[in-house]
Amino acid sequence: MQFQQLMPVGYMKQPTLKTFVIAKIKKENTEKCIKLYKQKYHQYFYQHDYLKLIKQGQEKDYVLMLFCFPEDLDKMKLDFEVEQFFEIQLPSIAPINKEQKQIYDEYWNILHPNYEYPHKQNKDAPLKMQQILDTKQTRNKCILYNDENDIIIEAEDETHINNVRHCVMVAMEKLAEHNKNQNNQKHFRETQYYAREMTLVTYFEPCIMCSMALIHSRIKEVYYYQKRVVDGGLNDQLQINNMKQLNHKYLVFYQH
Repeated sequence: MQFQQLMPVGYMKQPTLKTFVIAKIKKENTEKCIKLYKQKYHQYFYQHDYLKLIKQGQEKDYVLMLFCFPEDLDKMKLDFEVEQFFEIQLPSIAPINKEQKQIYDEYWNILHPNYEYPHKQNKDAPLKMQQILDTKQTRNKCILYNDENDIIIEAEDETHINNVRHCVMVAMEKLAEHNKNQNNQKHFRETQYYAREMTLVTYFEPCIMCSMALIHSRIKEVYYYQKRVVDGGLNDQLQINNMKQLNHKYLVFYQH
């Protein structure tokens, strides 16, 4: 059984470009400018933090600093000792593999991507999925296992008890209880998130609620068999697992 990986938005070789303003600064003023910039505007480029702030200019006595977007230049430039401002086209999204980073580096200094795409699928996931498909009573279930292929939790949908008790939510609840009871085992420590370095295999695509619960659990990767018609959280349109605004990402593979 082969799975297809859910690729982040922007999985392409050529980057889409956006206009940035660059400041040309004398080398002796670099430290002063960086310190002032970080004090006043440290969150300004939070959505573009893959771009390094400083780059060596062609003239050895000057450096180039990523400064702002054109519409903000007039109000931001007054506090800085800058020789010249100019506009430049830079990639608007972060690279997601080494090859793409090499292309991006031709535009500006780029940080290495946190994830490499495409990613090799977990060799045990097809066997776990087949185990779910072979279930006679219900396929609406999930299996959670660790990197040693030990099944930690199996859970089934319990929406007949409560509408929010999807199998993923039930699995997270069971995992929390397992954590409490097995705290001395190597799978869990008090400082660990519940599902760090674990893989979830589930029949249905996790909904938005379950996808967010998996973010909080720090799951490593998720495999699902059947996409949801509505309210799916791990599809080409929504991709909760890859949201820039969230503090964790996980890999997703799907069959249909």
